[in-house]
Amino acid sequence: MRDFVFGIIPVNMDTHTTYGAAKFYFNNILNGVVPLWDPFVSLGRNFYLMDICNLFVPVTQVIGFLKLAGVNYANAFVAYLVVYFFIGCAGFYFLAKEILKNRSMAYLAYVALMFSSLGASMFTQTKLVELVVPAIWFFFFLIRFARQKNRGHFLGIAFTGMVLINSYLPFYFLTVGMVFTIVFVILYPSHARDFCINFYRFLSKHWLLALMCIVGLILAAAPLLAYKIIDARGEFVSPGRHCQYSSAQECYDRTMGRQGGMSYVEITRSGTLGERVDMQYLFGHLDKITYGSDSLFFLPVWVFVLLALSLFLPLQRLTVLLSVMTVLTGLIACGHAAGLFGFLYRHVLLFTYFRNFFFFGAFFIPILILLAVVQLQALIGVKPADGRSKKWAVGGIIALHVGFFWFLMHFQGVPAVSWITLGLSAVVFVFYYAGGFRFPLRLWTGAFTVLLVIQPAWIMRAYALNAIEFKYVLPSAHVTPVFGWVRPDKPKVDSNRIYQFGHYEGFWYDMNMTDAPANVGFSESVPRFTFDLSEHTPADVLSQYARYKIVLYDDLNSAGEAVSESSPQLDVIHFDVNTLRLKTDFSRPKILVYNDSYTASWKAYLDGMPVELLRANGAFKGVRVPEGPHTVEFTYRPPGGAWVYITATIALFTFMIGTMFMLYWGL
Repeated sequence: MRDFVFGIIPVNMDTHTTYGAAKFYFNNILNGVVPLWDPFVSLGRNFYLMDICNLFVPVTQVIGFLKLAGVNYANAFVAYLVVYFFIGCAGFYFLAKEILKNRSMAYLAYVALMFSSLGASMFTQTKLVELVVPAIWFFFFLIRFARQKNRGHFLGIAFTGMVLINSYLPFYFLTVGMVFTIVFVILYPSHARDFCINFYRFLSKHWLLALMCIVGLILAAAPLLAYKIIDARGEFVSPGRHCQYSSAQECYDRTMGRQGGMSYVEITRSGTLGERVDMQYLFGHLDKITYGSDSLFFLPVWVFVLLALSLFLPLQRLTVLLSVMTVLTGLIACGHAAGLFGFLYRHVLLFTYFRNFFFFGAFFIPILILLAVVQLQALIGVKPADGRSKKWAVGGIIALHVGFFWFLMHFQGVPAVSWITLGLSAVVFVFYYAGGFRFPLRLWTGAFTVLLVIQPAWIMRAYALNAIEFKYVLPSAHVTPVFGWVRPDKPKVDSNRIYQFGHYEGFWYDMNMTDAPANVGFSESVPRFTFDLSEHTPADVLSQYARYKIVLYDDLNSAGEAVSESSPQLDVIHFDVNTLRLKTDFSRPKILVYNDSYTASWKAYLDGMPVELLRANGAFKGVRVPEGPHTVEFTYRPPGGAWVYITATIALFTFMIGTMFMLYWGL
């Protein structure tokens, strides 16, 4: 994976969009501005919440610190991805050790996760890592708290919950958590009852700590809550999702009608696990995995071998728990094809607000690995006591490997390394059951590690070779934005393959902090009035008018005078993504129109005093300016403002440090 880590192969797909948002965010932070508005794309829009996910998590701040240390933004972002992923791997090791009570088995779980598709897909779909890493640590702290109820573990639960709130949509974790809770209560009723009783006692004794954790969760959710307040006002719409399977009129009606959620068709026809994950590519044609896909899914083939070998083992409740969680989550992720999602969509409001169900595949990976390692532990626990038992064990191993060999023959393009892994597995297990179990477990751990690594290492090499065609240097220079009086006529984005998906183009302008052409295009979030204007105005007419940022009018009935450069009568004093301050000296009163999207959260000031902000020409900002020298200011001040982001970041840092401190001192 070194070519990805060192930036020879750039991030792609949704990781590219996340990089665009991260670069925009930290670039402005290092300029001394907390970005709340994006003036460069879609005629101006808010810094969309779904694109700033995970930006307040302590680990993410490594991007800013590395930039201060001289690392460019692109390399700093990849460093963050790798560090975050390995934090997840470390958490998985500790989680597996808690469950299996065996360091060697926990190490194998760690290796299997590291060599799964999560390690590669973070460069195309970082959302998977952002969703799974805090979930792994959440379950670790939950198990630790269930066994040893101390304040450090409780703070760990609260902290990981805060991170999950900041990780794209928390609905995925809520779904997995709901499935886990239901299955656990059914399989472990006495444990569930005891946990609830002890949890209540802990809260009664440490009510102040519990109150602090509730406050922390609210602070972590502050950016989401602030966005929902804005959304409730109806200031912004998200036309992109509603238009995919709708007519133009239906798209307009649903978008302007503020119909929450998405239709059943929109959710189930795009982004389900069944649509994105091809069973053929679990085992075949692994040398042809493309970097242009954000739904990469594979596990070391030996994980599947272990699951097959364990079919003759007696059932354990833990095995049933992990298996049922996989099945139920898979049925939900398959959307309409499985039927379960239809029921949940009709009866549980949660399921009308998110899509891309293939994201659940990221949760399958650690669950299936845990299941496989649990079964491996049971397999090596079988130690034949006499010659007859050894013969039966060896015969069973050979038969099961032959069965899996026959299974693989049904797939085309199975790489030779998979057959080699299967053959080595048969040899290792035959030797083990023939008497090799007398050797130390550490020796066998080395052999098992080779069986886990050999095939996915080959896949990752092929993946990197296929990705070379995307070789490209991402915009990574630090930028101080400069006000442009005129927007460009034509797009200036590179012809690089990363921009083969049109809606990624906007992030190129954000990364460079330069103006996009005057159109709305495919927008993830756009002010309502701008969307309405774009739907009722020919694209060429809107583009020709709005390409000029400032237009002056003598009165409401006069023709406008477009401004293309500074002059003694009008000049820019200050510009950043949230504010535009102008110096004027008109010979007669004017109406100054700033062709940047209007929302009620924008404020206007004349010589430092609040004045009425006009909604000009349907979608833009205007203000009346008297003759003579004056200062005019437009400032974006949404609910909570910059403090929403600042307090969320401080709260996450505080709870992380508090958790580490209490765990270190055993409190």
